[in-house]
Amino acid sequence: MTEPTGRSGLTMLHVGAFSGSVPALRQALADRTAVEAHDLMPLTRAPGLAGARLRAVREARRAGPGTPWTKTDAWTAALDRRVRARGLLGPRRPVLIVQTLPALVPPAGVRYGVYTDRVGLEGAAVGGVHRSRYTDGWLTRERRLLLGAHRVFVMGPSTADVLVTEYGLAADRVHVVGAGTNVAPAAADPGPRAADPPRLLFVGTQWELKGGPTLLEAFARLHARDPRRTLTLVGSGPDGPLPPGVRALGRVPHAAMGAAYDRADALVIPTHMEAFGIALVEGLTRGLPCVASTVGNQPWIVGDAGIAVPPGDVDALTEALSRLSADYAHFRARALARGAELRATMTWPSVAERILTELSGG
Repeated sequence: MTEPTGRSGLTMLHVGAFSGSVPALRQALADRTAVEAHDLMPLTRAPGLAGARLRAVREARRAGPGTPWTKTDAWTAALDRRVRARGLLGPRRPVLIVQTLPALVPPAGVRYGVYTDRVGLEGAAVGGVHRSRYTDGWLTRERRLLLGAHRVFVMGPSTADVLVTEYGLAADRVHVVGAGTNVAPAAADPGPRAADPPRLLFVGTQWELKGGPTLLEAFARLHARDPRRTLTLVGSGPDGPLPPGVRALGRVPHAAMGAAYDRADALVIPTHMEAFGIALVEGLTRGLPCVASTVGNQPWIVGDAGIAVPPGDVDALTEALSRLSADYAHFRARALARGAELRATMTWPSVAERILTELSGG
């Protein structure tokens, strides 16, 4: 594909596959300009950084239980030095840093952007056992990374609000560009559907964090009233035998997820914390009403195509699922409309275009 005028290529730095999003974004960017992508994940095992890892582990322990060693000043400073030594943060062309986890601080003169689904203070604000953890040194480096960026690209508006109010970024430097999905939308408009009762689907790889126990308790109440109700779990599930009406599929490849969505009538993810909520976008683009939680960007994603409830509130979740069942035709119509909106905007090509336009612009 011919490279657009004014786009001289891009260096992309990321840590791992980011739930499948990185490969899709990298390809969408490569369709528009030359991309030199570097995965920093292998450096976590590099022999030459063993000393930094040990210092990072000690720093994490001092910060308290559950603090990852990758979110320390010791590790990210060492990572920064290695990245600079390899010449990956040069001024010859723009740099896109995916996620704030590496907390790199590019030198002056480097035009760079950050694309992330969440920032440290946003995750920490959740509180309790599910909050994000990091050391003070890591947070200082993350703040420097964000404040020095030419543009910060985020998936949803709740993250943008935190960047402006808590990090002090100018609003015109923060851009909500959304995200693409890992599952293609349905090939055809699925149209209205009568669901009595709706078949429920849960998608999430972290059972406790995603509100799985709360969902099982709420579902048990509903199943006791109507044994026809069903709930399918994808990604994770509880230990031990499953309650009546519940089945677990375990991990499902992205290529097979379309079928899982198509066998459901509604998506339920009552999570305690969510960086963005790509599964909600995937469900809505296939016409599924959603019951989500009130954290992060979930209410914005769902809109009026479902219901958002406080995380951990079994009574509220039970009521929401009952309401969804009683007025399913209404929520189905809204999900089809919201899904059409998301199909037009939440694609990796559109995300890539927005990022490149801003990084190569003024």
